[in-house]
Amino acid sequence: MAEIKTIWTVEIETLSPLHIGSGGELLLGYDVVPKRGITYRVNEDALLQDKYEQAEAQGGEALQQLLLGRPAVELLEEGDYRRAELFRYRLPGTPFAITPGARVQEQIKDAFDRPYLPGSSLKGALRTILFWGIHTHEGTPPDLDKLGRNRSWAAQGLEREVFGRDPNHDWLRALQVADSQPLGVGEGLCLQTVRVHPTRTTYSPGLDVDVEAVATGVTMYTTITVDEYGFQGATARQLGWQGKRDWLLQLAALGREHATERLQHEQAFYDQRAPQAQSFYQTQQKQLEELGTNEFLVQLGWGAGWESKTLGSGLLRDDDVLFEHLLGQYRMTKERERRAGDPFPRTRMLTLKDHLPGVPLGWVRIKLLGYEPVEMQPTHAEQRPAPVTPPMPVVSARPKRPEDLQEGMLLEGWVRNIAHFGAFVDIGVGQDGLVHISEMAERRVVNVDEVVRVGQRIQVRVLGVRWDGNKWRIGLSMKGVDQGGLI
Repeated sequence: MAEIKTIWTVEIETLSPLHIGSGGELLLGYDVVPKRGITYRVNEDALLQDKYEQAEAQGGEALQQLLLGRPAVELLEEGDYRRAELFRYRLPGTPFAITPGARVQEQIKDAFDRPYLPGSSLKGALRTILFWGIHTHEGTPPDLDKLGRNRSWAAQGLEREVFGRDPNHDWLRALQVADSQPLGVGEGLCLQTVRVHPTRTTYSPGLDVDVEAVATGVTMYTTITVDEYGFQGATARQLGWQGKRDWLLQLAALGREHATERLQHEQAFYDQRAPQAQSFYQTQQKQLEELGTNEFLVQLGWGAGWESKTLGSGLLRDDDVLFEHLLGQYRMTKERERRAGDPFPRTRMLTLKDHLPGVPLGWVRIKLLGYEPVEMQPTHAEQRPAPVTPPMPVVSARPKRPEDLQEGMLLEGWVRNIAHFGAFVDIGVGQDGLVHISEMAERRVVNVDEVVRVGQRIQVRVLGVRWDGNKWRIGLSMKGVDQGGLI
C-alpha cells in the first residue's frame, strides 16, 4: 500500500535574535576578529597561505615569525579587511570581550557556513506544546507520583502515557520535521552579546556572553510531513493511535494558547530593571491576538531554557510547595534560600543593547502553509477573539458567570468545538464546559461526531465546576438529559 502523506510548508520568522549552538566555540583574535563594528570570521587556510607566500618572499626571518603561531588579528593588515577571500563571512556587531582567546558561542551552520534551523529544535517545541495542550484540555494534570528517579529521564513515563508506550508506538514519530532550507553563507547572522539577567551586583555589572545568532526579522522555511498511514483503520487500533491525529488539527491553536501563558508569565518576571523585555512581551501579546488560525508563537534555542522541556513549569506550578520539593529532589537548583513561590529559574537570557538588558532570545512566529486547522477553545479565552455566537434565548434565571453554576443545573448551550475526547460547549458563562465522550450518551460512544457537530444546540447537565488557579474547569453531561428535539 502506498504511503499517504500530508506536507505542510513552515514559515519561520525570527522576532528576536535566535541562537542554536553548534557545540563549538570561536576564539577571539584567532577565529573571529572585530573591526569597526564588524566581526570577521577568519578563513584560516586562506589567511595562512596568503601570509606564508608573503613571508617566503621576504626571507627566513619573516617565515620564522609566521611559524611562531601568531593569532590572526596580528597577521591581518589594514588592507586585508577588504579581501573577501581571507574571510568565511562577516557579522554585524562586535563582542563585548576584548581579550584574545575569549570565547564566542558558535551558531549551528551547515558545512558551507550557511545558517539553518534544525528540525529537531522545532519538533521538540511542538512536542512541548502538544504535551501541555493535551493535559490542559483534557483537564488531567500529569501524575507527578509517576516521575522517574533519574533526573535526565524523569518525565519519560508521563510522556509515554500521552504519546505512546515506547518509541515504536509514539505517535509523534509520524510527524517528520525537516531541517530548514539554509540561508546564504553567513546570511542573517549577527554577533550578539547576551546578559544573564539579573546577575548584576554592587561589584559586578552582570554575566555577559558573546554568541553568533540569527538576527531579528529573518525568515526561514522548512516542511512538516505527517505520515497518515498510522492514524488510519486497523493500523491506528494496533498502534493505539485512534483519535491522536485530531490533536495535530489543533496544533496552531494550542501553540497560541501556550504562547499566551508563556508571554504572561515572562512579562510578570521582569521589573523596571528590564523595560525593553517588558515592552517586547507586551508587543508580542498584541501580535498574538492578530495571528491567523494557522500561526502561533514559540521560543526556540538558547534562552528558552527550562520552558523548552516537555514537562515545563506550566504543568508543575499549581502547587508551589510540591514544585519546591521537585526542585530539591532532582537537584535542579543550587539556591539555598529559596521559598515556595520564588521564580524558577531566577535568571533569563537577554540581549545587551546600549549596555542595558534588551529583549529575550529565540522568539519566532510559525506559519503553517497548507495546514487546515480546527480551532480549539483557548485556555485563556480572554486572550483570543471570541467567535460569533448564534443568538441565545433569554432565560431570566440563566447563570452569567462560572461562579453562578451549581451541580445538577440543566442548561442549553451550543457546541463550539469538538475533539476526539469530547465537545466544548458554550453555556453563556464566558468559559466553555467540556462534555467528555464518556458523558455523551448512555451507550458507548466511539466518535464524538456521531453524537454532536460544531454549531449544534444541546441540553446539558452541570457535573461540577472548579477553579484550578488559571481557569475555570466546567464538567458537563448529556446522559439522561432530554434534548427536546435539538439533537
